[in-house]
Amino acid sequence: MALVHPLRSRKRVLFSIVLAVAGVVQLALFIYTTAPGLAGTSDSRLYLHAAHTLRETGYLLNPDGTPYRYWPPLYPVLLAGVGPGAGTRILHGSCLLGSLGLWSWLGLRLLPPRRALLLPPLLALSTPWLLVSKFVWSESLFLLLFAAYASCLFLWCRSARWPWWLAATGVGFLLPLERTLGLFLLAGIGGGLVLGWWRGWGPRLRWPWVGLHLGLSVVGGGWWQWYALHAGPSRYHAPRGWGQLLSSGADYGFVLGRWLLLLPASGRLLLPTAAWAVLLLALGWWLWPGGTTDEPRAPASEWPVAQAAMAPGTETTPDAGRLMLRLLWSASVTLVVLVAGLTVFAQSAAGIHDAERYASVLFDPVLLLVLAAWPARAPRWLGAVAAGVVLLSAAVRVGHVASDLRRVPPISLPGPGPQECN
Repeated sequence: MALVHPLRSRKRVLFSIVLAVAGVVQLALFIYTTAPGLAGTSDSRLYLHAAHTLRETGYLLNPDGTPYRYWPPLYPVLLAGVGPGAGTRILHGSCLLGSLGLWSWLGLRLLPPRRALLLPPLLALSTPWLLVSKFVWSESLFLLLFAAYASCLFLWCRSARWPWWLAATGVGFLLPLERTLGLFLLAGIGGGLVLGWWRGWGPRLRWPWVGLHLGLSVVGGGWWQWYALHAGPSRYHAPRGWGQLLSSGADYGFVLGRWLLLLPASGRLLLPTAAWAVLLLALGWWLWPGGTTDEPRAPASEWPVAQAAMAPGTETTPDAGRLMLRLLWSASVTLVVLVAGLTVFAQSAAGIHDAERYASVLFDPVLLLVLAAWPARAPRWLGAVAAGVVLLSAAVRVGHVASDLRRVPPISLPGPGPQECN
């Protein structure tokens, strides 16, 4: 007798309701925050000017007339297509909703049902997502691209079918053309795949396909980095020593801890730098999806991928869920290590505010890993209390942040006459 897939049960209906409500909440927060207009920083003006010159002249240029090269080109190209003002707001809002839907879909397949229900509201109340969507920054699109990449990668790892390999490779190609951090994420994914964490699968994933996927994914971003390094003065300087690396590691340790606790920005001073760096290492150790591939942390009866594997006619295996969690872990760790190391040679990503912006793409995989790491044998009442406290804390914080962001003045648009990005 065929088992009933959990997605076809009433839990699917409940999850759909929770996801719809979370989407409404997220969209309402975004509309409220950006109603006065999108804000910006110095790099926002470079994005907008490059988009303006692309529309006017067909070239991506900096305000001083030199070729645009400081960041990858995909975001200003899209800005040129959607237009400034309302078009950019629609782009950012759509990216937020798309990211929410894709990560929630993936969480439903990687987490026990009760924990999967927590993912959409926590994502909808995420301050990192709301923060980056307020500004004319490329992070909103980067969030969507990584969500799409992780979803396609999971479907490829689960079924080993070439259409999903093609989709994952296509989105992977766009990642480093959107943000340089895309190369770091791909390095983490590649490291996990090369380590052979799928060994229980047999020949389902062949080495040539893995190598071809990684090679095609990084070729565009690698070319752009080569072009950027040779198109003008170097953006890098002499190393600033191990002290800078320790400070950056502490910044990222504080940011990840801040996501799990209601800590103000001044909380960085509560502990010494070395303590936050140690906390970062401890979080990495705790979030590692350990155990064998056929021993999920939750009971098999609650593990969606395991249930699907038992359903006749499906190709899903519990190994796909375990592999995906490990790939998300390796991508997150690699990004933090590389971007913290980058601050030793460049000014980028230094300080807790830059760290939270750069790490915003990791909010969803880190949250998913935290939910997966919750002990399966913990009392149900303890889980309910923890969920209530986390949701309440997230709601309080995002409300405060939304109110502050609403007061940030909008950025002026390039071109003739005073304009604002609204």
